[in-house]
Amino acid sequence: MDISNLKVFQFIKHLSDQQLIILVNKSEIVKLKKGESIFSAGETDNFEFFLLAGELEIKDPSKTEANTRLLKAGTKESLDSVARGKPRKVNVKTHTAAALLKVDIETLKALLGDAPLDSYAVKEGLREENSASKQLLLDIYADLRNNKLTLPSLPEVAVRIRQLIDEGSNNAKKIAQAVNSDPAIAAKLIKAANSPLFRGTKEFETSSAAIIRLGMQTTKQLVTSFTMREIFNAKDEGIKQRMDDLWQHCIQIAAICYVLAKHVPGLNPDQGLLAGLLHDIGTVPILIYAEQYPSLLENPEELEQAITDLRGELGGVILKRWGFNDDLIQAAKHAENWHREHEGGPDFCDLVQVAQLHALIGHETADEYPAMESVPAFDKLSGGKLTPEASMKILEEAKQQIEETKALLVA
Repeated sequence: MDISNLKVFQFIKHLSDQQLIILVNKSEIVKLKKGESIFSAGETDNFEFFLLAGELEIKDPSKTEANTRLLKAGTKESLDSVARGKPRKVNVKTHTAAALLKVDIETLKALLGDAPLDSYAVKEGLREENSASKQLLLDIYADLRNNKLTLPSLPEVAVRIRQLIDEGSNNAKKIAQAVNSDPAIAAKLIKAANSPLFRGTKEFETSSAAIIRLGMQTTKQLVTSFTMREIFNAKDEGIKQRMDDLWQHCIQIAAICYVLAKHVPGLNPDQGLLAGLLHDIGTVPILIYAEQYPSLLENPEELEQAITDLRGELGGVILKRWGFNDDLIQAAKHAENWHREHEGGPDFCDLVQVAQLHALIGHETADEYPAMESVPAFDKLSGGKLTPEASMKILEEAKQQIEETKALLVA
């Protein structure tokens, strides 16, 4: 295939000739007859499709017949990938015989990460593109490649506590001195030790006593959790509200993870709570960058698409920079990769996925996500012995514990 023919497509046109050769060799040209399906609404896959020849029929099943449209190769509308977004929101099939380039998303992201995105030609190209989400995407990839990406920092007290405990310190007084440098965190830790989740026979009034009751690892996880709230912040009022909503979502998933982990051998509940709290951390820098794009703030659908495209990758980058273990990094990277499979027993990514699907039950957007029993993570978590109904019963019985966990994080 002549790579020059690909230089008309969005994203692809920002790759060098050498990168285009790699992309073509790692991609597939799909040739289809009239009436063949490419993908359907509700499906989740790891590919982008670019229309090379022919016409496609795109239909939103949630709307009327009038919303069916045709996409013809060579038109301006066909220069973007076909119906971006996961899970898919539309049904796409061929209206005539057609040819498409089927590109693996991870391959494309990796190539974009090394693309010359800071060149004058690219900046000129960005000015010609109308989509603010594309500009945001390319700006973030450029800054990520050049190590200039503005990422949130783990609060100092959390860094200090994690370092002390990871270095093997078991001295509660020494850890307490570090905790007491932030009175708000010290108060929350004491409150946690005296909460129904951890309460013993007597009530504690000092952080050192609280640390002894909680143990070093639980102390480490809780201090990190308590400091997270300050990261979910923004100047723009619209973005600030989005950050607040995100924080509430993360709290809910963290609480469900904590309770579910108690029923899964090998998964530590405290680590599960932290995995749930951090699973969407990659959304934070996207929202911070979005403040620079007023047109994007006025288009929630485009903003959500940018978040979908980038949050997993950025979440992994942030947690790696913060020094978290691979379990939590994988949970952030693949929290919405519903078809993820892996060897061995259940992990924290499985836990986060199942917790999210539980949280969606009864929600108006639940139909946009896969059924719980169809997700490999649920089978891993349950060991093939648990049904969605039984899982719901566990959470219903632990409803008070979930509320107590949420209250602990909000305090």
